[in-house]
Amino acid sequence: MPGPPAAVAAVRHAVRGPLRAAAEEGAGVLVACSGGADSLALAAGLAFEADRLRRRGGRVLSGAVVVDHALQAGSAEVAARAAATCRALGLDPVLVRRVEVGRGDGPEAAAREARYDAFAEVLDGLGAPDRSVRVWLAHTADDQAEQVLLGLLRGAGTRSLAGMPARRGPYERPLLGLRRATTREACADQGLAPHQDPHNDDPRFARVRIRQALAVLGDAAGEDLVPALARSADHLRADADLLDALAAGRAAALTEHPGPAWPVEELAGVEAALRPRVWRRLVQRTHGAGPVPTHTHLAGLDRLLTGWTGQGPVHLPGGHRWARWRRDGVAVVGPSRSDTMNPSPVRPRMERPVDAEHMGDALERVLLTEEEILAGLDRMAREIAADYEGKDVLMVGVLKGAVMVVSDLMRAMPYSVPMDWMAISSYGSGTRSSGVVRILKDLDTDITDRHVLVVEDVIDSGLTLSWILENLELRGAASVEVATLLRKPEAQKVEIDAKYVGFDIPNDFVVGYGLDFDERFRNLRCVGTLAPHMYS
Repeated sequence: MPGPPAAVAAVRHAVRGPLRAAAEEGAGVLVACSGGADSLALAAGLAFEADRLRRRGGRVLSGAVVVDHALQAGSAEVAARAAATCRALGLDPVLVRRVEVGRGDGPEAAAREARYDAFAEVLDGLGAPDRSVRVWLAHTADDQAEQVLLGLLRGAGTRSLAGMPARRGPYERPLLGLRRATTREACADQGLAPHQDPHNDDPRFARVRIRQALAVLGDAAGEDLVPALARSADHLRADADLLDALAAGRAAALTEHPGPAWPVEELAGVEAALRPRVWRRLVQRTHGAGPVPTHTHLAGLDRLLTGWTGQGPVHLPGGHRWARWRRDGVAVVGPSRSDTMNPSPVRPRMERPVDAEHMGDALERVLLTEEEILAGLDRMAREIAADYEGKDVLMVGVLKGAVMVVSDLMRAMPYSVPMDWMAISSYGSGTRSSGVVRILKDLDTDITDRHVLVVEDVIDSGLTLSWILENLELRGAASVEVATLLRKPEAQKVEIDAKYVGFDIPNDFVVGYGLDFDERFRNLRCVGTLAPHMYS
């Protein structure tokens, strides 16, 4: 009797070992199925091997979880078809979860966060501790290669270049040894019709651009680069595991003072290759799970040891600040004392702050809370700091609306950045930009050959800002870029290539956080839509 087609056999073989291991541990398996070729092939492989195991007397829960990100028209129908296919294959239970994707650090990261939150909710609902139910993810060797290349282009360290592990906690990737072409062929051989996600060909997404770049590099090299990159990930993962273990030992051996704080002399004695990992452990031990410090943050922490000049605290993700001081005659580093007294990323408020509830009927709705604004500025600061490190950069704020944005953005930077200001008349007392420009205050700084970052509160029509950019470029700046807290895509009359954007918002008249109406409402801690009766 002839066996299954080669691609189908390859998928089933990849599934067989992990499924047997799960069954031996009494664990169930849920395939994370998007309806694409990779996850459908994995679902079919699980269904076949689970049935085969049961016929031989084994017992294992084999089901699927389908996450609808609600990012495209018809996404609910796509999720329903994926679920129906999984049920037709014999998987049970098949759970569908619709999620709301937030803003996060870009659309891909936000979707990933929402997806894993849904997985965690499903595991909790099943009453499953970490290992009693496993979630199978359909990443292939191609995904692994793309992950490694993405890390290389971002200048990542060993852990990121190690790619995705075959197993971490409840998540497992049985297909890391197979190619994407194999899963597509397996679907075709079994009569499965995968969903073709248009986002997989949309160059707006970093993963798509990396996939395209990998193909170009392979053509230029005259060989398939995927196996080599995936193999590099395997080697680097072993190295990263060893470095993590050594760093854990170094961190545990440090003397911890109340606060907490750790001696500068001991930290400086940790090997340079291990110190970034030690910093991460200390930050996570102090503040718990949260945004991971980037290379720029870690370099700032290291300068508290090796480049000490009396500088101020280092601003870390989550609004935390770490500093150096002396305790009982010993130089130590740790969360600044003001940070430990107020660990929240939001500044301490006055007893009766002016906020949305004090606006009566003047504010139609709140678009962004203070917490969301500060988180967005923190994300922007990380991107800006990474791009401008080591460069002669000047931050130029546009008065008056950008005062709060510049203030909080600079406080989120891990190193010192000089600033200057321009005041431009364009708005008057209406609700729309006129585009008629008059300089009320010019720069005090010569920007010749300097990198200029113009910071705005909001990009509306773009008329005023386009004039500012052209004016600064004519003064001989080395580069001129734009950072804006808010952008109204529907309102723009001229194209502005803003490199750093906090939030895209509707084309409404907004106030708060520096934005005003007739000089009112600038001091609101949120950003909200002004009620039409205020200006009609």
